[in-house]
Amino acid sequence: MKKIKRKMKKIKRNLSLLSIICLLAISCSDDTDTNFKADDLSGTISNEDMTLTYGKSLLNGNIALKNSRLSFDRLVEGRAMALTRSLSVTSSYQTPDLTGATKLTGNGVVEIKDNKVFYIPERETFSGSINFNASGKLIILGTYNGAQVNVPDGGIVEVAPGANASNIHLNTKSTLNNYGSVVYSSGSVNGKINNYSELTFKGTTNINGSSEINNFCGLTFEGSTQINQTVNNNAYINFEEGFHINGSGALNLAAGSLTNITGGTISVDGKIKNESQYFARIDIDNNVTIGNMNATPAFVGKIDINTDKEIAESKIDKQVSVNANTYIAAKNCRPERGIRPCDGSALQFTLAATVSSPMVGDNINLSATDVRILNGRAYVSYHTNDEFYDNTPNGALRIFDIQNHTAPSLISEAIFNKVEFNGIDIASDKLYAVGGDKDGARLVETKLSDGTFITGDLSYFQTHKIPGVAAKNSFIYNNMLWLVSGGANGGFFKLDPSSINYDVSETLYADGARSKYTVHNNRVQAFLAIEEGGAYLRISNIDGSNVKEYRYSTLIQKINTGKNTMAIDDNYVYLALSDRGLAKIELATGKLIDEFKPNTYRIAAESPKVFKENGLTNGVAVNDCFVFLANGADGVIVLEKDNFNVVGSFKLAESANYVYVKDGLLFVATGRNGLNIIKIN
Repeated sequence: MKKIKRKMKKIKRNLSLLSIICLLAISCSDDTDTNFKADDLSGTISNEDMTLTYGKSLLNGNIALKNSRLSFDRLVEGRAMALTRSLSVTSSYQTPDLTGATKLTGNGVVEIKDNKVFYIPERETFSGSINFNASGKLIILGTYNGAQVNVPDGGIVEVAPGANASNIHLNTKSTLNNYGSVVYSSGSVNGKINNYSELTFKGTTNINGSSEINNFCGLTFEGSTQINQTVNNNAYINFEEGFHINGSGALNLAAGSLTNITGGTISVDGKIKNESQYFARIDIDNNVTIGNMNATPAFVGKIDINTDKEIAESKIDKQVSVNANTYIAAKNCRPERGIRPCDGSALQFTLAATVSSPMVGDNINLSATDVRILNGRAYVSYHTNDEFYDNTPNGALRIFDIQNHTAPSLISEAIFNKVEFNGIDIASDKLYAVGGDKDGARLVETKLSDGTFITGDLSYFQTHKIPGVAAKNSFIYNNMLWLVSGGANGGFFKLDPSSINYDVSETLYADGARSKYTVHNNRVQAFLAIEEGGAYLRISNIDGSNVKEYRYSTLIQKINTGKNTMAIDDNYVYLALSDRGLAKIELATGKLIDEFKPNTYRIAAESPKVFKENGLTNGVAVNDCFVFLANGADGVIVLEKDNFNVVGSFKLAESANYVYVKDGLLFVATGRNGLNIIKIN
């Protein structure tokens, strides 16, 4: 009943809004359809300061869906690795002290007792018989291929790197430490195996209740396997004929481990589990049979199961993923699986849509200046390009629905006649846009409803005078507005939104002519100014405490008229420095970590420059793997984030002036030519 009441209230609200639209002379049908959706509503409302248009039907003429692959000029070959096995070991082998040990060669009969040590020398083979009558130790530096060795309680067999052994059987409380290559064919294991290299189980194998297997490299089971105790996989295990895990058994997976099942039947009465905070991976081939899964759940923890086989949901706990294609790096006998998350060789770009610039006045095309993404919406600010239209303060704010990356849509637009915008921010249910008009810096704030502008009442749009000639960007934190503005009386400020006029609570930097940009993450904020002696960076906690100031005399720009945007991640801040290129600064120390100058970049010392001599780094954005530079006529340049190696670049219809990345989408502003929405593949 409550659900029905809520639905009726929504219908009444929508009908009321439709009535308002009709009163504003928007054409309406006499036959009102009570089944319409809110997205179907459209209209225009205006006053002397602004015009608000909403609804896809009125705005979709501004957006052209493309879904076409961009030509990505790959400059450096990717470093994707083949599915190969590395034979390096994870545990450093200690060369044994053979003082007093007995050397074995030939094919005789040997008895090990009384804790004695016997060894097979390097490049030597022993093919005789070995009897462990009491605890002792056998060290294999060469090759053992004799009769089956039954290792008793307390007995130890050690196979050195480069050594080979076969015909070994472990009894209760015995140990095999393998750093070489072992073929195990007795059919059962009762002791402990520590495998640091390659070990192969031949035929059917029973891992009995007194046993323990710790795998740190490559382990292969060629026949069906019964697991009655613990198998710990820290690297790579291949089951060629499946396995059964009894109720007392467990397959424990470490983070980054790979378990491969290529045939046979798998059934689980015990557990397959990963107790770490990072994923392990299991691959199950199509010819594997999923048998009885009596354990509920059978798979526990962060495990990525990659298979076309069906596994009942009740057998998988909530942390398990299916077919996520988790990346596993090739290391220590473990092959590579999945796509490297930061593999430039696999990077591609699809132009999802182009968005024409808003047009105002006498055919004035506005330029996009800033983007923010929240809850499937993209919010974009626009200003007048002074290079073409002098100081004409016209601006716009747009809202896009980007939930479908292949079909983004423009759902709301506000055109302003007297103010333009350089920055935008979203906090809670409010939008904040900063810029200026002919009388100085301005802030426009408005409430949002369901992530969009409230229609029917333009009084929700409030304009405030703020310090400076033109505001550049801002952000809201803890009910305070952190603002960068330029020109006379500009600088970096902390403003109080609770006051009537957004009073200045604190002036943090007072030179508006030098002030450029501010960014923040969840912990830290940073502010950039371009001084005569080089770049100035102010870093503090996000609440403004613990201030540290840094100056970089080597980061001197010749051209200071650009926007100089920044990007930030957990550990670094990235500075777009116009003709000076890109700089990477460590947040904790202020240390200059790396630089990249597009206008001097060459693939080799003797090769020509790749990018334009006069190319300017206008904007920067980062995701987990890559750095994206809006570099004017060069288009968008893509770098590997860790080392600034150049991956490649792509160009659009006009020069790239601004770039923003989030949620797998790249937004690139190309001046008056419009905005490009690009899917990162």
